[in-house]
Amino acid sequence: MNISVEYVKYLKDRFYETLCLFEEKNQGLSRYIESFSYELYGLQYLVGDTKTIITLLSILEHFYDDSLSPEPDIKIIRGEVFHCISLINRMFKVGDNT
Repeated sequence: MNISVEYVKYLKDRFYETLCLFEEKNQGLSRYIESFSYELYGLQYLVGDTKTIITLLSILEHFYDDSLSPEPDIKIIRGEVFHCISLINRMFKVGDNT
């Protein structure tokens, strides 16, 4: 199944929004991460790259744990968010002209 460019952008935006919610110390962060994890879990049935989806889910699980911490390390979270965006780009070959 082909995933649209719009959906790929949406996925990347969801990861970026996670970072914004951490930075804002948003009270709904844990619920947001739970919902996003649920969505990604379903995505694994639509794409062939389950290893990358599992990696993304594992990072989100760690984000969930971090969301419960009174002082999460935003610097590490920021790096992991951009790592996730990079994984999504590779998974869907964003920017690949082949």
